[in-house]
Amino acid sequence: MSDTKKKSNSVNIPQYSVAQSHDLSPKAKWLRDYYFKGNDRKWNNEYSPYTTGASWGDRVWNEGDYHIVPEVYGFMGVKGKGLFGLSLLQMAQKVELPLEFWDLSLPERRATFLKMVMVDYIPQEIISENDLLAGGRFNTQLSKCLNAKEYEIYEKENLRNRTAALHYHQEGFGNAGATGGHIIPDFKTVVEKGFSYLYDKAKKTYSALSDSEKKGSKGSELRAMMIAAELPRDLAVKYAEECENLLASASTEERKEELKLMHENLKQVPWGPATTFWQSLQSIWIAHMLTMSEGSYPGPGFSFGRIDQILWPLYKRDVLEDQTLSRDMAKDIFSSFIFHCNTAYDAQIKIGNQGITAGFGQLITLSGLGPKGEDLTNELTYLILECFDEWAPILEPKPNVRLHRGSPDKLIDKLIEMITRAQGAPFILNFDERSMAGLMEEGIPKDEVWDYGCVGCLENTMCGNDRSGTVNCNPNLAKSIELTLWNGKNQPGFKRIMGDNTFKQYKESKQFGPETGDPETFQSWDEFFNAWKKQIKYIIKYTVDFYNLGEETRAKYLPVPYLSILMDDCISKGIDIHAGPPKYGFVTIEGVAFATMVDSLLAIKKYVFDEKKYSFAQIKEALINNFEGKKEYEIMQAILSNKAPKFGNDETEMDEIAREAMEFWSKETYQYTTPTNYKFRPGMLSWNYWAGEDAAFTPATPNGRKAGTFLSNAICPTNGADTKGPTAVTNSVGNALGGKTETGDYINFLPNGASHTITFNPSLLRDSEHKEKFKAYIRGYIENGGTALQINMLDAKMLIDAQHHPENYANLLVRVTGYNAYFTSIGKELQDELIARENHQM
Repeated sequence: MSDTKKKSNSVNIPQYSVAQSHDLSPKAKWLRDYYFKGNDRKWNNEYSPYTTGASWGDRVWNEGDYHIVPEVYGFMGVKGKGLFGLSLLQMAQKVELPLEFWDLSLPERRATFLKMVMVDYIPQEIISENDLLAGGRFNTQLSKCLNAKEYEIYEKENLRNRTAALHYHQEGFGNAGATGGHIIPDFKTVVEKGFSYLYDKAKKTYSALSDSEKKGSKGSELRAMMIAAELPRDLAVKYAEECENLLASASTEERKEELKLMHENLKQVPWGPATTFWQSLQSIWIAHMLTMSEGSYPGPGFSFGRIDQILWPLYKRDVLEDQTLSRDMAKDIFSSFIFHCNTAYDAQIKIGNQGITAGFGQLITLSGLGPKGEDLTNELTYLILECFDEWAPILEPKPNVRLHRGSPDKLIDKLIEMITRAQGAPFILNFDERSMAGLMEEGIPKDEVWDYGCVGCLENTMCGNDRSGTVNCNPNLAKSIELTLWNGKNQPGFKRIMGDNTFKQYKESKQFGPETGDPETFQSWDEFFNAWKKQIKYIIKYTVDFYNLGEETRAKYLPVPYLSILMDDCISKGIDIHAGPPKYGFVTIEGVAFATMVDSLLAIKKYVFDEKKYSFAQIKEALINNFEGKKEYEIMQAILSNKAPKFGNDETEMDEIAREAMEFWSKETYQYTTPTNYKFRPGMLSWNYWAGEDAAFTPATPNGRKAGTFLSNAICPTNGADTKGPTAVTNSVGNALGGKTETGDYINFLPNGASHTITFNPSLLRDSEHKEKFKAYIRGYIENGGTALQINMLDAKMLIDAQHHPENYANLLVRVTGYNAYFTSIGKELQDELIARENHQM
């Protein structure tokens, strides 16, 4: 399809949010403007559901992917027949199945169905005369292809899992679920060798099986992988035919030449190795969009890895050496890539600003160290950053820039320029030395760890051989304080929301954790701290046991043969990635509300044990009453909020307790594995739960926080608690993660990484002197900070005005925690939290 009719832009883009979009080429500007038309676009990538039409019933929407998203619990209904499941099933187009379909194994059925939908049912369209990459519609909702017996068992297990998810969440423990995405496929092999190589590898592995193995699970998996490996080839043929069809209607000779080249590209890739820069990006895009289609989520966290390294050899040859491709044309090709990534949000285009919580996380990783400790920043790194600068404000793909001690000044200067111009900085800074230390902690060899990438929001994982389930488990660490204070029980009298959106008040506590003793009988801080450790152990074990229910169901009933061929070792093992790990395999337990927990521990240590100002009975009584009803409660809250020690101020004693707490809970996660032989590992990313669902279910805490109000975000200090400036915060974060050894080597308890969001007022970077100070701060973060830093340049007055006049701020981009979001599209709870964040002064 060619849609070149121009309409006026239906979205008002305020001057402050345009960034450098005036530097866009005509092609890139057309694509950017067209994207921001949103609902007024003639073409969009809305959901397309497809069903087998099986008489025993069908599952199109997989609610298990959303067990980590409590906001949708109310739409799940019974047996997937809630609002989402029922509406998608009713909308679904029936696919005419081959006669032998139900005789195939489940993996073969899934691969066959995906191939039929993508090649024979979804139209292959070139979006406009300004588009230089083929591959449009990928937002599918696909039948799970279950036969009658599988369907019956799956639905029973799904109901069990849903009940467990609701119970875990509604009792204030957080959320968890075996969700899709959050992985970096092996795009390097796709570019350098093509899918023909993967097909041949699967075929050879299958041929080497014994007759009995061919009849078993390995045989069925490998046959499914061969079907999946042929899909990109067949799809590319269809797109090549469309390019030929459009030649007759091309409006210019230039466009005819582009279509001819696109046709040639698609005849070569992704089946064969890429021979040009243009082909390499085309190959990656088709490979990527199919992971989204197979996942039907549509694939949050499917990320690209170190794309400036993968594309560099062909870019260097085509642009810099042979000069067969101009730099401007390379930028136009990458602009098409940006456009296509953002159409993931068309799945929810009718709900507003294409993003809501900007949850798709198609990350690219730029720069960073090489195998010999050398810096790998190159000319393509800067070209890609230029594209993002010019496209701002845009959601996808999210660039994560890897910095280290040897990062060039030129790169950091470029980043500061972008931060200065763009509200809601368009990238995250990941720090190599600390990140690599964490990955080695989980067992990644030193000679491989340099090649890590970032996935989802900011999570560290290896590229093309690692599934780390980076956001699958999100326990509320503040729950440990409640359980310790009440001897393993819930706080009595606290109102908790129920599934029907009513509140139930517990008159009596409910026993969850172990009986660790009544704190009122404790004689020392160590006694209390040891009791807390036992409750943390319980929370981790409860999280693992609950999560494993969904992991086991997914392994049996939701194979992904296409994704599996893109993960090293799955083919050689003859195993689906949902049923067992590739070369490396983990599931991450993300700690939520770390500072809320630590500040509560610090307050108890100071005022109960050190100064003996309050008894446990007094604190518990005030918490039960939410610091309300008596003057002494209000005075206590003021003291706990404003006078008690707080994490984030670079104070040795406070940081040491934070470090000890971090080390204990994070190392506890390594004790467990899934039924599919994935190992659990720790991380720290709060998504938006600290300001919403988890906060609502957490009673008042001893740090002075009232019930239902914000918890702390990831590894960030509690709002307003960090009174000594950003450098002190940076030092505390580094200390909590483990600090350094005596020889100066980094320690990092969190291989998955830790989200640290910090907010500055835009006036801070008003001149060159302040920019240099900011540059020094970033250099200092490399030495003493954490694994990932995300920077907001926001004016609180502007945010308040945006709350009251959203029509004037349609594209105001902000950083939440690991992801960008349009301010006017996020919920009021998150808006209020962003406004409440302290604007640090340098």
